[in-house]
Amino acid sequence: MEYVRKTCPICGREFTVLKIVEEKAIYCKLECLLASQGTTKRDKASSFMSI
Repeated sequence: MEYVRKTCPICGREFTVLKIVEEKAIYCKLECLLASQGTTKRDKASSFMSI
């Protein structure tokens, strides 16, 4: 298996991914993906709760 190093555009952290998914892996973690969509963890959790 071959790996490549990428840099997260949100937090700037370097992370390692498999070469075959290099173009699909953009963010280093879910928190950065949510930040790119303008969503916070609290907003995401509250959408699942029914009051």
